Amino acid sequence: MSKLIILIISVVFSVQLVSAAEDQIASALSAAPDSLAKNATVADWDGTILRQGTNSWTCLPDIPDNGGADPWCVDASWQNLLNALTNDTEPTYDKLGIAYMLAGDSPVSNITPTGVEADGDWVMNLKAHLMILVPDHAMFDNISTDPSNGGPWIMWTNTPYAHIMVPIDSYPE
Repeated sequence: MSKLIILIISVVFSVQLVSAAEDQIASALSAAPDSLAKNATVADWDGTILRQGTNSWTCLPDIPDNGGADPWCVDASWQNLLNALTNDTEPTYDKLGIAYMLAGDSPVSNITPTGVEADGDWVMNLKAHLMILVPDHAMFDNISTDPSNGGPWIMWTNTPYAHIMVPIDSYPE
């Protein structure tokens, strides 16, 4: 009888793991257009590959418990930047980078990626948007740093992680 109970518990646990992975995959794929997401690799934020893809994109699910929905779908340059952020190093990408966040974003500091609530410049209620990396930050010279300017802006100015935010269907409050 105890072998049957262990088998039932194992099956239930396996079903729960598969369901959780399926939820993470669905969340990750919501970050990008279907035409791109359908062939993207899906990874969890710890680097675990949840689904191998056939194109050069990687989609990441919503980060739990951070105040909003924020799945990402990124190219190689953005993967480089995310790895640098994770390891507290400077990114080394040398090509234009594009990231999709079509499901929106959680509240985020406009000043620093490590945002402290006291920095006073938080971007709230940002819906679908693109993020663009350029290797030469001198190219930012004619772009606003104000997220409420009605158009694209530079986020994380004066950091190695600076990038262009491009709202698609809304502007932050």
